[in-house]
Amino acid sequence: MVDMSQQHRLECEARDWLRRGYTDAKSVDTLIDSIGRKRGLKAANELRQEMRRQWARRREWLNATR
Repeated sequence: MVDMSQQHRLECEARDWLRRGYTDAKSVDTLIDSIGRKRGLKAANELRQEMRRQWARRREWLNATR
């Protein structure tokens, strides 16, 4: 189970990668492969899932930064 601070870090990291332009399948696959080699498959898959959640909510956090 992920505690609140870990969840917050995961959300922030996912938004950061999305802001950097990792929004298409090929670039996300490359990113997730790289992260999987460094942190393991479980962590990489958690990040991929969070990136999907944050992409669905992008209007909320993109408007908050303007």
